[in-house]
Amino acid sequence: MPFKTADDACAEGERRDQRGDHDGALAAFEAALKLDPRHAAALNYAGWLLTTRLRDRPGAMGQGVDLLRDAIAAAPDDTRPLYNFADACVALGQIAGALAPVDAALERRPDWAEAWNLRGWLRGVKGGDPRGGLDDLQQALRFRGWYGDAQLNRGRIFRELMMHAEAETAFRQALRIGCFRPAEAHHRLGELNERRGHLRRALGHFRRAVELGAGDLAQDATGGVVRCGNALLHRGRFFLHADEETRRMTTDRETRPPRPIAAVLADVRGELARVAEDPDDQLITVGRMGLMAAETCLSEHVLEPRWADQSPALAIELLATGFTGERYDALRRVAEDVRRVWLELYDELLAREEPDPEASALAEVERLAGEREFAAAVAALRAIDTCDEVHLLRRAAMAELLGDRARLHGDAATALDLYRLAHGDFARHASYATSGGEGMARMHDVNRLTGKLAELGDR
Repeated sequence: MPFKTADDACAEGERRDQRGDHDGALAAFEAALKLDPRHAAALNYAGWLLTTRLRDRPGAMGQGVDLLRDAIAAAPDDTRPLYNFADACVALGQIAGALAPVDAALERRPDWAEAWNLRGWLRGVKGGDPRGGLDDLQQALRFRGWYGDAQLNRGRIFRELMMHAEAETAFRQALRIGCFRPAEAHHRLGELNERRGHLRRALGHFRRAVELGAGDLAQDATGGVVRCGNALLHRGRFFLHADEETRRMTTDRETRPPRPIAAVLADVRGELARVAEDPDDQLITVGRMGLMAAETCLSEHVLEPRWADQSPALAIELLATGFTGERYDALRRVAEDVRRVWLELYDELLAREEPDPEASALAEVERLAGEREFAAAVAALRAIDTCDEVHLLRRAAMAELLGDRARLHGDAATALDLYRLAHGDFARHASYATSGGEGMARMHDVNRLTGKLAELGDR
């Protein structure tokens, strides 16, 4: 198709790519470049196609990298070719090559937050220099305080450094502000909360990662849903009883009354018993295997996960493959019901609070302070994990309260110690407050503690 201008050809290339016609899109971009060899958008898009969707073509990666390098030269203030070039170089294992145009961009524009973020990702996430990467990301946040992708990259680096509290704070910030890969942030928060034993919270993050489409993490996120959900089940809090009225399955909702799944499986076993053994009949063989798997998931009228994939629904679907006609349809409906109830169960788990470890720890601190064991109370207070803002503020408020008590009882040294802890926690929260009003409130807290410290001679 002839094009009048390079812009027309580039627009057609984008339309073709959106329709999934990648070869046609590349042809249109190449037509744009014949009309205008310096067309920045066509250079960038063609280079991106060759280094991603068409990368298996002979010579595609090298050609694509060259086009992206030209795109950077044609549009030096556009982040897209810079980021696409970095992705291509990382795929080729050329970290130093990816850094060169980023360093040049920052030499020209030292306040370019996106370039600092890209440099932090290249050095800290991909290049084996985590501390250098964190320095770069701090620069990105210096020039753009509300930068979710920089927080996401900080979380990635902190996670690799095993600094879990800092990682959790960064991932939460990334979600609060908004980042390019929210599914990954939720997945990583799920991992961190699962590690701390906060299974309900972990389950919520894993479920959200699945809902958002976790991409390359989808299988791991789904596994997290199953793992945390069933860990909560096995704590003895929630079980799915197959013979409860509200949990019953039916083989035919319209013509038959609801029946427990155990009764359905008993019928199937009776039918299989009347079928002669035939090793060549793969459907019947698979049906017997599915029946054994489904029965294994059923124990004393309780449907529980029993094997590695943790899925009674899959066991019943496997059983259904051994049949045709009405029995196949009935078993498939049973599997659908089991899966639906399983998801409802997870939602029920999410709706209920699990015991809060920090709450019990704070109660112990208050008990120790009430008995005037201030040294033990301070030690216990400092040991409380404050990886999110809620617990940070709770610890700060408790520290100030206990400081007031210690001061009332004439223990100035302990009061100073507690006021310093409260001051630090309030200041830390103020540094990443979610709104102007909240930030102002936290600064009032900081100023109040500064005054109390000054009254005790700590300036």
